[in-house]
Amino acid sequence: MTLSQKSGRYFIGVVALAAFLLLLVENTPFGDAHPRLFRAVNLGVWLLFVAEVSLHIVTSDDKAAYLRRHWLELIVFIPLIQYIPGADAPGVFTVVRQVVIVVMLVSRIRRARSLLHLLKLKPAQLMISGFLGAIGVGSVLLMLPAATTSGARLPLIDAIFTATSAVCVTGLIVEDTATHFTVFGQLVIVALIQAGGLGIMTFSVALAVLLRKPMDVSQRATLRDALDHETLAGVRRLIKFIVGMTLSFELIGAIFLFVSWHGHFDSLSTAAYHSFFHAISAFCNAGFSTFSDSLMAFESNVGVNAVICGLIVFGGLGFGVIQSLRDTISSRFKDTPRKKMRVQTAVVLRMTLILIGAGALVVYLTERSGLLEGVSAGDALLASVFQSVTARTAGFNTLDIGKLSSATLFVTIVLMFIGASPGSTGGGIKTTTVACLWAVAVTSLRNRPHVEIHKRTIPFDTVFKAATLLCIALVVVALFTIALLHLEKKPFLDVLFEVVSAFGTVGLSTGLTPELSNAGRVLITILMFIGRLGPLTIAYAMLPVRAKIQYKYAEERMMIG
Repeated sequence: MTLSQKSGRYFIGVVALAAFLLLLVENTPFGDAHPRLFRAVNLGVWLLFVAEVSLHIVTSDDKAAYLRRHWLELIVFIPLIQYIPGADAPGVFTVVRQVVIVVMLVSRIRRARSLLHLLKLKPAQLMISGFLGAIGVGSVLLMLPAATTSGARLPLIDAIFTATSAVCVTGLIVEDTATHFTVFGQLVIVALIQAGGLGIMTFSVALAVLLRKPMDVSQRATLRDALDHETLAGVRRLIKFIVGMTLSFELIGAIFLFVSWHGHFDSLSTAAYHSFFHAISAFCNAGFSTFSDSLMAFESNVGVNAVICGLIVFGGLGFGVIQSLRDTISSRFKDTPRKKMRVQTAVVLRMTLILIGAGALVVYLTERSGLLEGVSAGDALLASVFQSVTARTAGFNTLDIGKLSSATLFVTIVLMFIGASPGSTGGGIKTTTVACLWAVAVTSLRNRPHVEIHKRTIPFDTVFKAATLLCIALVVVALFTIALLHLEKKPFLDVLFEVVSAFGTVGLSTGLTPELSNAGRVLITILMFIGRLGPLTIAYAMLPVRAKIQYKYAEERMMIG
């Protein structure tokens, strides 16, 4: 690539990024006040993209081959349909206008990606850019009149909040998903959930793999960091497994939900729609529902509870754990030597069972004389197990969260803070972090020189990473709780619950979310983003890379405890 070509790509990339942000601002009161300015700028940007594509086509040696390779570039010509006679008719204009916005969105994203490639960002920075891009796309689409049942444009802050909640698979909502959004709006939300659940970087690389496109070393390193995988080997096989496993779980879950729900709705298509939406939302641990009361109407439905809980648990185990389980189990039916279960797999399974069991027991005991009073023992146990499972970053509820006792809310806060497992669709500080820190405590009490789990020594850098993550997470939760208490003047427990729910990307709320001020919504939006990406990922993206220090200062003891 020549210097002039590189400069041209930089210029187009910067313009595309600025034009992408312009689409967000255009759908605000400021955009309404200056329609001519935005029309002129949009026209200029569109003409620039048309000129760029036309120049590439004209200067290419083999135009037919170029068009076959870059056929998607031709979308920049689609806005010409608004100049076709009849396109300005009232009904037609609305559709044409929305098509043009979507096309402008896609074309600007494609050109902004070239800028990110030229900047040679670190994997963590690329991951953050991917999530921000998805949030931006979702925000623009949710602000289209076609996304809301009233036809009114969703305010910018609410659109960004909803898109962030979907991409970060949280589930906190400021508008009722069931009644405020049309089928188009709900499909946008579930698409963002799917992209966020798989991880934007994983999702983009998965498409490249499925399209047989080669991945370079930087892409493989990005994928490794996104999945917290140990080696670069077998990345293609892993990504195919992830996509196939995700779609398989969601399809099976949707089928079982359809069996449970097909008699509850007027048509089979409606039952199928709700089934697929909830299967995707549950496996991705998102918590979005097409029912206004989440799953409270199915509190005693064993089938629905079992399917949703199963999807949540498997989605929260992590892709690596599920793959390890598959390999371990399949090796027992082959003539080859049996594969031993990885330490991480054993730790994740044990912690998951302990947290679900302990959480369900505490909820049952604390609510048996409260919200579950008068409920049969079987239904009370079912509700307790569901509440314990969903607190692990899922966000669905069969009980009214606002009516739970303080003891139950506090236990839920602890479960939300811990969250799911590494490489999963869930958030929180992760089960392995808690297991590692508990092993540190046990090691110290036993006066052992090294941290041990399942007869394996855990490296000190892993221990330091776990301690760092816990400290940063506590500081983040404390700072955002203080800020939200100052802004909202709400009860402490409700605010703490909301903050931890956002940080753990859970989505449960005592009813505070819709009552938040714009400033409070901005804070929760930022917190959901931090929780989904992880404090360490954001820290690695912002801090400069430093060489590892090869010396240490003289030791000196200090009193602890």
